[in-house]
Amino acid sequence: MNTTTNDERSAIEHDRDLAWELWDAQPTHPRIPELAHSVLAREPSFTGMIVLIALHREACGEIDEARRLLRDLIGRRDRQYLNAVKKLRDLEMSDGDFAEALRLCEIVLREQPDADWIEHMELGSALAYTGRAEEGWRRIDEAVGIAAAQGAQEHAIALGQRATRLFATAADPERLLPAAEEAYAADPTEYLLAVTLGYAYLNSYRPDEALDLFQRALREDPTFELAQNGVKVTRGFLEPIRTGAATMDTMREMQMGEYVWRRFVAKAFGADLADALVALDEVMPEALAATLRPPLDQAAAVASGGQDTIFAWHDGQAADTGELWGPGERFRLMTGAEVAEMNDGVEQDPAAWGDWDDKPDYFWVIFTDDAGDYLLEGLGGKLYRRSPGVPDVEVAPSPAEWIWDRVAAFGGRDPRPGRSRRTAG
Repeated sequence: MNTTTNDERSAIEHDRDLAWELWDAQPTHPRIPELAHSVLAREPSFTGMIVLIALHREACGEIDEARRLLRDLIGRRDRQYLNAVKKLRDLEMSDGDFAEALRLCEIVLREQPDADWIEHMELGSALAYTGRAEEGWRRIDEAVGIAAAQGAQEHAIALGQRATRLFATAADPERLLPAAEEAYAADPTEYLLAVTLGYAYLNSYRPDEALDLFQRALREDPTFELAQNGVKVTRGFLEPIRTGAATMDTMREMQMGEYVWRRFVAKAFGADLADALVALDEVMPEALAATLRPPLDQAAAVASGGQDTIFAWHDGQAADTGELWGPGERFRLMTGAEVAEMNDGVEQDPAAWGDWDDKPDYFWVIFTDDAGDYLLEGLGGKLYRRSPGVPDVEVAPSPAEWIWDRVAAFGGRDPRPGRSRRTAG
């Protein structure tokens, strides 16, 4: 029998609402768990407070405790069951356990067959993150159709969600571009969407349209760094064409559009080369670290004519130690002096370098196996292996990607789109 008076119930509901209001304003506020526990002590059936405590713990970085609270609540299977499943799914998605997030997405849709379109999008994202990209993207498209039946406003929101999720799950720009165009047409106020579309236009060799989008975004927010960079990159893209030094076909041959797109994705996800080197420092095995030389100062790194970001990190590596990068690896980092000497040699006496004269002119040498093979940044910013007598072979989409693969192999956090964000162990 419930003996709670109306006044007591009003006080409980007041504290419950205040706890949620504090969460909305400041998720880490210390009063949140105090209020939530007080509510539960007076009214144990208000188990939504357990969800709130879990969200607070997650915001405070206590992921394991938040997970435990939600799992315990799911085990009760009370009226908060489905809400707890959704919150745990969101936690696992943000923590990078995409397989578990997928399992929880499937539970939501099994328990709630008429779920809103956003639940179908969550399932699509989880599918894409777990290696079933085409199936996931199809589910995301289907979610847009569900939203369209609910009216123009829901449809516009869903279009933006689709574009964002395609980007976050590493969809290629050819797939993303029409989705971003449709989303931006539905809501031109979304700055990040406009900038994403601008870089997709650059990838498609439509720089004038890209520049217009970047400039529009800057008119709304002059401090938007990705838009600022977009203007700078696009003007650099157009300058050789306007001066007659290159044509659009030349830019395509150099794969400049693809290069710009990859740089944008890396920047947007905090996954560029500089980020990769910082992450590598955190997980690098001691044996590998011991083989690396001290860094060059920035001026000397630039003067080497090589990948100055890397040489400002470490000026090369001891000879014949490439295997320390991992199983099957054999290339070690070259020094700035080695790269400068090599660049001069190729330029002054191409014949001494055999068939290098017949290969693409654009390259930055980075690694060597000390036996005549090299890893270098070439056309489109990709990392290639160059060996005597054979065409260059692509090793990774970029030097940054190669470094990130090492970070992931060493157990580090991998922020690249479509990759697990959990730290191994």
